[in-house]
Amino acid sequence: MRLTRKWFAVINPLMALALRSPLHFLFSDNIMLLTFTGRSSGRAYTTPVRYIRGNGAIRCFTSQRTRWWRNMIGGASVTLHVGGETKNCKAEAVFNDPKGIQPALDAYLRRFPQDAVYHNVRLNADRTPNTADLALAAYTAVLIRIEVG
Repeated sequence: MRLTRKWFAVINPLMALALRSPLHFLFSDNIMLLTFTGRSSGRAYTTPVRYIRGNGAIRCFTSQRTRWWRNMIGGASVTLHVGGETKNCKAEAVFNDPKGIQPALDAYLRRFPQDAVYHNVRLNADRTPNTADLALAAYTAVLIRIEVG
């Protein structure tokens, strides 16, 4: 089921509150808070995002239709609140690289098949991403790669 923007306006502040609380363990194994600075406004923004770890990095995905990821083009300093800890990291938005994005998106959607709807990827009977849909989604997905050090 795809949630609308209205629902996220309600859910995101509640999730942020939960992730900063002693009950963070209920969600923090796959949802973190990502804080970044707006390039034009200079304001700090915080958004909850689902993430996956691997190869010394944390990866999350969004669509090119959203705008927040543009603050990480060319790299940006970000703050993560993950697993009850706060970490300063470097993040970079990867887009317009379908061959690089597709395998990472495939791994992500295999772990979180419920997110396939947000990338217009149908699931096969075994709940794996449809290969043709995944190939198309790689053209519109944005990978946020965060180096954790």
